[in-house]
Amino acid sequence: MGMTGLTRMVALFMGLLAGQAVAQRALGLSQDNLPFQSPLRGHMRWTGNRLVGCDFCEGNAILWAVDRQGNRKFVGFEIPEAGFTDVRDVAAGPDGSLAAVGMAISGDSRMGSFIAWISSDSARQVITRVWPYSPQVVTVAPDGTVWTVGAVMNDNYRQVYPNVLRHYTPSGQLLASTIVHSVRPNSGGTYQVSEVSALMASNDRIGWLTQTCQYIEFSFEAVQLGNYTCPNGSRRIIDIGGVALSSANDMLVGKSLAPLAPLELDRATNTWKLVPVSKDSGSTQKLLGFDGLTLVTAALSQGAQWMRRYTFSDEPSPGGQ
Repeated sequence: MGMTGLTRMVALFMGLLAGQAVAQRALGLSQDNLPFQSPLRGHMRWTGNRLVGCDFCEGNAILWAVDRQGNRKFVGFEIPEAGFTDVRDVAAGPDGSLAAVGMAISGDSRMGSFIAWISSDSARQVITRVWPYSPQVVTVAPDGTVWTVGAVMNDNYRQVYPNVLRHYTPSGQLLASTIVHSVRPNSGGTYQVSEVSALMASNDRIGWLTQTCQYIEFSFEAVQLGNYTCPNGSRRIIDIGGVALSSANDMLVGKSLAPLAPLELDRATNTWKLVPVSKDSGSTQKLLGFDGLTLVTAALSQGAQWMRRYTFSDEPSPGGQ
């Protein structure tokens, strides 16, 4: 029996004619085989429009950035009178500028924490001493301002406020500061959960995945928007294979081993849903971050490390015709 006019109109409105399957979002491979060097020591992630990290992060740190074509650029970094520098995190802005946070010790054993901002051409470097604030992670918002999470310390180097979100201009002016409450304690019983964490920016918010695998979002006015648990009962960030927040707020976490099988946060239900992946070789190891709406991952193949990029598309759900 043929469909009535009303039934056909409803089907057209829903986008489902007879024999069609429900479409769901999937990730499809868009670019592959971009080789890059892993950091000698330290970590790496994709922020802004490039992959960033540091070599010799504890000591004489060398910051670096890899562009979309896989070209690696080294950025000299030095804090005057510092005998030892510990770069804890590095991020890139949409204009190619870099931001870094960490701690430095002078030759006469004076210790201080810093936020560094470096222009895209490396011609300008602004080092701002922020002690007794001790930032652990950093990200750069679309407007070029710098966001961090860390602890406020006292003169005895003990934590007074363990988890503080702060917002700075590139020149180091403090714009906002707020204490983050309702964080899950780590296994050691302390409440400082920024040391091993990830701070990210979308077009309209800041996302923070804590050391204890709790995801918290903030507006650009430093107001908390949401608080979510990690998938599958994960209680440590090291139990997942990377995290990524897109410019449009797609929030993904990876699993710790290949092949690629990311989970996407459904904020309405505080649940995580598997995102289908097509054209994956099975060697993708980790999510590095989003380049706008493009997911950037790291893959290991034949002993070399590669960047592999994916974009969202609609495909028929399993079981469709």
